[in-house]
Amino acid sequence: MVHVHAVHRFDPPLVTGMLPRPASYLEVLQQSETHGPRLADQGYTIDPAGGEPIRIELFFRPYAFLELGDEVADRNGRAWRFDAAWNWHPFDGEQSGTPTWPLKLITRHGEPAPKETDDVARATAASSHADELEQWRRLTRARPAAQHV
Repeated sequence: MVHVHAVHRFDPPLVTGMLPRPASYLEVLQQSETHGPRLADQGYTIDPAGGEPIRIELFFRPYAFLELGDEVADRNGRAWRFDAAWNWHPFDGEQSGTPTWPLKLITRHGEPAPKETDDVARATAASSHADELEQWRRLTRARPAAQHV
């Protein structure tokens, strides 16, 4: 069991000297391994479309109801940009905290998204950032590397 630390996409596909050329890589860490931002070589790289026989089964994706770059307002009216599960950027310039649920989706891909707004509101009505973090920690047995947790 592994947890995905990063996803890399290549357009055009990466020239590696091997065919087929990879269009994406998954950086994964073993369960209970925490990403060390200062470590150069950590974990493994997987080409999900490569020739290796692998099986990928998603157990949990933090904030599955959000996409990278989504802009949301929290219960207190504070606006945030979602850059990754543990990487939130508030628009007010403060560098502390995490959004207080429930969340209201403001924009997705720079545009209002009425259907997705309802989905985000439903998904955050009875949970919290702490709940997402705890479920991720329980499954990975690791700690997020980001400072905004």
